[in-house]
Amino acid sequence: MSRKLLEVDNLQVGISDDGVRTPIVNGISFQLNKGETLGIVGESGCGKSMTSLSLMGLLPPGVEWQDGDIHLHNLHFKDFKKKDWRKTRGKKLSMIFQEPMSSLNPVYPIGKQIIEMILNHEKISKKQARQRALQMLQLVGIPRPEQVLDEYPHQLSGGMRQRVMIAIALSCNPEILIADEPTTALDVTIQAQILELMKKLQVQMDMSIILITHDLGVVAEMCDRVIVMYAGEIIEESTIVELFDNPKHPYTKGLLESLPDINEQKEYLSSIPGMVPAPGDMPKGCRFAPRCSRVHDRCSQQPPLVTTESGSKVQCWLFED
Repeated sequence: MSRKLLEVDNLQVGISDDGVRTPIVNGISFQLNKGETLGIVGESGCGKSMTSLSLMGLLPPGVEWQDGDIHLHNLHFKDFKKKDWRKTRGKKLSMIFQEPMSSLNPVYPIGKQIIEMILNHEKISKKQARQRALQMLQLVGIPRPEQVLDEYPHQLSGGMRQRVMIAIALSCNPEILIADEPTTALDVTIQAQILELMKKLQVQMDMSIILITHDLGVVAEMCDRVIVMYAGEIIEESTIVELFDNPKHPYTKGLLESLPDINEQKEYLSSIPGMVPAPGDMPKGCRFAPRCSRVHDRCSQQPPLVTTESGSKVQCWLFED
């Protein structure tokens, strides 16, 4: 029986201007179980990264928490002050970002950046923290780790920098690792190595992973369950097998149909017409309706979130019955 670790309850994040609220993430709810990998997929602009930043308390200037809550054990994130985020971020939840060069500080050596994270959360000496940092570099497969401790980010390759980011994120043994497009900037060979490393460390450290991506191939390789987001809402949630074998929502089907098939020769790949609407220009009712091939009259109203016989959840009028 899966044990619930994290629960997101009706989370709404957005922009307020002259008292007018414009949600970017619009009332989403989901849970993360102990030891599982949960994928969040969708096109750019669907709210995936903003969801992950909400979990870490790292919302950009101008974007605010408008409603809902996030629960981790007995913690309620909506009540958090800055000091609460500092205690939780890095210790209970950690995050690796898609571009390590812009995430690592270019003027500090690698070792100093890992040691800083450790000393923020652990009451140990600098010497012990340096030893821990060395162990973390060894754990993530960095060659010649003693030298790398004193080197700067620009001296490392993209794959090595991403391994350093993983070492920093895991240096205080967090329960949850949030990975936001962790392999986007890497070539295919290095991408496979990073994903394999994450799976190995997940088992070794007994942690849960939230994987944010638009790459369905990565989802198939890594995830147990998948959430599909569109225009700031969750429109489908299912197990990885169910998603690929029997996708429900027309948007999910469109994403899967756009994948190249090694067994089929096509002149052009399938695509979904149109673009994700901007937060201040959402259509009424179903947000996907203007791009949907199966749109009908009821789509002008907000569709219900339905649980199907297979256990999947889908927000679409086609499954009302």
